[in-house]
Order: sequence, then structure tokens, then C-alpha cells
Amino acid sequence: MIRYGLAVSLLLLQLGAAYAAEPELAPPVPPKSPAPAAPEPRDSAVKGEALDELLVQLAKADEPGAAKRIAAAVQALWRRTDSDTIDLLLTRSTQAQRQSKIDVAIKLMDEVVSLRPDFAEGWNRRATLHFVAKDYDAAMLDIRETLAREPRHFGAWLGLGRILEDADLDAKALAAYRRVLEIYPQIEGLKKRVDDLALKVEGQPI
Repeated sequence: MIRYGLAVSLLLLQLGAAYAAEPELAPPVPPKSPAPAAPEPRDSAVKGEALDELLVQLAKADEPGAAKRIAAAVQALWRRTDSDTIDLLLTRSTQAQRQSKIDVAIKLMDEVVSLRPDFAEGWNRRATLHFVAKDYDAAMLDIRETLAREPRHFGAWLGLGRILEDADLDAKALAAYRRVLEIYPQIEGLKKRVDDLALKVEGQPI
């Protein structure tokens, strides 16, 4: 069972209320240039409209293959940064993770969220790395930052559910998984997990 510190215990209360060989890498060097600018408002608006439409399609998709393609398009938009600097840091972080250099990967993602705190996927990627490093408190806090910026991030909700379930917080895990299904109903394998967990938490329906 995973144990949590006070900060994450408080986070759980807030969430409950609201409902892979690459060349050797050199140590990361913090960028010396100014923080990259956020996308222009017009570009952000176009991206937002495309994302909204894709998420509507994702919620309505009734065929798993089609839903998977829509989900991939959503994730591609979430990963879009419009910044060569951020893209480079993300690439180097991924390379470090594939080489099992999780500490290096996390440091690179520290740079990403520092330079672009508005970039939800940066927080989500760092949350994943903290999870791999078994730093569940840090992972939960980064999930919170992800969802504050993109409440429809089904990957973050799924990660949250897995951490909560591993911590034997089944009712909270069930709520997180159900939020995933609201956003991405055809996600592979989750419906059965929700049914099994609901039976455990809520009992047999009358």
C-alpha cells in the first residue's frame, strides 16, 4: 500500500470534493535564453477549437478503433508546444527515460514546467516520471497541476485512478476512472475495471 504525506492527503480531499537504445546523453544544461513565449492568441484559439471538437468526437465514438485514432489526435495537440526549446527538452527527457535515467528525465521536465507553466502536458509528463520513480506524492501534485490546466486530460485522470487504487483508496479511484470514461468511453480495458471496482466499493446492485 502506498503511503502519502500531508500535502497529498490534502490534495485527495480537494480532488474528492471536485470529483523505450539511444546515444549517451550529456547532463542537461539549463537553457540560457529567455523563456519561450506562449503561442499567439490566434494559434491558441485554433488549437483550442480543434481540441474541443476532437474531445466531443471522442466522447461520442462508438467504435474502439475510431476512438483510439481520435484519442491519438487529442494527445498530439496536447503535446504541441510551438517552441523549439520546449520540444528539444521534451525529446531529451524521453531519451533519458528510455535509457532509465529517470533523474535526468525529471530534471529536464523541471525546465519545461519552469519555462512553460501553462503547458499541461509538461506537468503530466513529469507526473509520469515521478510515478516511475515511485515518488507518488510528487506524481499526485503534478497530476493536480495537469488537471488544473486541462480538466479533460484522460491520461491524468487514469494515472490518478491507478495511484489511488494502489493506495487502497478504491472509492476515489472509482470516481477518477469514471471521469476517464466520461471523456473517453471506448478506452481499452477500463470498463471492466470500473465494473469490478464498483462491485467492490458499492456492492451488487439491487
